[in-house]
Amino acid sequence: MGRKGRDPNELKLLITDAAESIITEQGLKACTARAITSRAKCALGSLSYLFNGLEAVILAVNARTLQEMGAYMFKQAESIHHKTTQNRLEALALAYFRYARDHLNRWDALFALRLEAHEELPPDYLSLRDNLITRITTLFSSDLKTTLPPDEAAILARTMYEAVHGIVILGLDRRLGGSHDDVEYRIKTLIQRIV
Repeated sequence: MGRKGRDPNELKLLITDAAESIITEQGLKACTARAITSRAKCALGSLSYLFNGLEAVILAVNARTLQEMGAYMFKQAESIHHKTTQNRLEALALAYFRYARDHLNRWDALFALRLEAHEELPPDYLSLRDNLITRITTLFSSDLKTTLPPDEAAILARTMYEAVHGIVILGLDRRLGGSHDDVEYRIKTLIQRIV
């Protein structure tokens, strides 16, 4: 369990911090159990004992990323002085892109971690993720001026979020060419056409 006398909560935090640093600096592929425990200066067995495996450590980092990204996105959307529907949605969508661009390795880790078919995400992680998606889609659906029933408006809002996510993924890897300015333009165009 690491050095004798070390507080398990402190050690858990050190391991999570180490994993976050590795993901930020080198990406998810470099985030191995050995790399984490070496950086955290603890025994390899500590990771398994405290987290029940590498995937749980990565999920702890991903939970931090979701919280940080969500706070950043909503701060941007809520800071818009001209709070028209289009302005707020553009700010939220552009903040999503800018967070992904500026924190690429951490953002990528949100989608790159693959669990085995029999494994499920932990309930607290699912709750965090679902609450963020609900908050995003609630903002979208409450801002969209439609005559759709609430459940259909929520589906439209979620679809718009998924469309923005697709633009971000394709824009970040530049497989279709273009620059980051082009990505921002495509996001704005999408919002203008939907709102």
